[in-house]
Amino acid sequence: MNTIQALAGMLLLVGVAYAFSTQRSAVNWRTVLIGLAIQSGLFLLINYLPAVRHGFDAFGSGFAKVLGFAGEGARFIFGDLANPGGKLGFLFAFMVLPVMIFFSALTALLYHFGILQRVVAVLAWLMKRSMRLSGPESVVTAANIFLGQTEAPLLVRPYIRHMTRSELACIMIAGMSTLSGGVLAAYVAFLGGADLAEQARFATYLLTASCMNAAGAAVFCKIMFPEVSPEQMSCSQLKQGQEKQDGNFVGAIVTGALDGMKMAAAVATILLAIVSLIALANYAVKDGLGELLGVNSSIRVSTHGMFDGLTLQYLVGQVFRVFAFLMGIGWDETLGVGSLLGQKIVLNEFIAYLDLAKMKAAGTLSPQTVMIATFALASFSNFSSVGICVAGIGALAPERQKELAQIGMRALLASIMTGFMTASTTGLWLSLF
Repeated sequence: MNTIQALAGMLLLVGVAYAFSTQRSAVNWRTVLIGLAIQSGLFLLINYLPAVRHGFDAFGSGFAKVLGFAGEGARFIFGDLANPGGKLGFLFAFMVLPVMIFFSALTALLYHFGILQRVVAVLAWLMKRSMRLSGPESVVTAANIFLGQTEAPLLVRPYIRHMTRSELACIMIAGMSTLSGGVLAAYVAFLGGADLAEQARFATYLLTASCMNAAGAAVFCKIMFPEVSPEQMSCSQLKQGQEKQDGNFVGAIVTGALDGMKMAAAVATILLAIVSLIALANYAVKDGLGELLGVNSSIRVSTHGMFDGLTLQYLVGQVFRVFAFLMGIGWDETLGVGSLLGQKIVLNEFIAYLDLAKMKAAGTLSPQTVMIATFALASFSNFSSVGICVAGIGALAPERQKELAQIGMRALLASIMTGFMTASTTGLWLSLF
């Protein structure tokens, strides 16, 4: 049954994308099929081929070890407040936000020495050869596995003003369909907690999901925004180092750390505001409407305490649970996962991952469902990201900003379906093996 659910979900996603296509007759189904095959191939290779699995496990363990070094700096500044094994338990501000600063500095250092560009160049070459994307499309899509939705386009800045509408959409969709290294590190920190083995496991999950989403982003881009002017495509030559930074490695570390600080401050500020507003809204909905209708107690009983009455989380869970079902998740667990999906799209993935960590700790979701949910949430596909992409990419090519705004909502739909396709693919193969 789970296999049928996941297959139905995959077919439905392709059908919806085709329905929203700007030029159905121009869809290149070869690119679509190869992209879907790459998604499945990545999951199977990483999870079931011993050599590749050991390699990714080693990466996950190394990633968890590297994250541990962020704790050294945090404990130097905050003392026992940054000790996950301390009496105060896991404190988000002192254990997660420092990880973002550290990882931003590390990424800047890798970029300064050209290591990150070489990795991106190899991945971009593979995508260009297999899916026949243009050079700039391939570079940005590959770079988004590691970089953020506004950082990756810097690698192809000179080409943006000359890009076709399809190429422009690909930049947006790839940016909203993946995760940056800084936030990926933060998710590993609070999903894995203080357990290095759990951190390594979730690092592998999230990196796999980001790689699968990169291929999926190209799939849904080329269905919804097929290339209709191939003769006008931007230069297809892969050129790295367009944004080479001046200065030495110390300057790169300082710049990266300051960028990480801005990101951490922004995340903390947004979370503080959103969590507080959700609490206010839940007070009005649960203690107002829920008590008036007398449904709070029945919701608590029927959900086995997962939801404390008629809350916003419960309502979005009811709306999105059908999508969770189409990922191959059993109906009894779809309400919880549906709630996570709704929070991610309407609010942001940080809020959703925080709730997933709570569900995981409480044991309300099975390990397989936690894995599928982790894959489903691994992207920036939410409403605020549309504005970020329009502003960030538009700043690199102001004359294309209006066009970016026009394709923004359709690009968001494509990025949402990319994450759902990755989760459905995961659910499909988990049900078969």
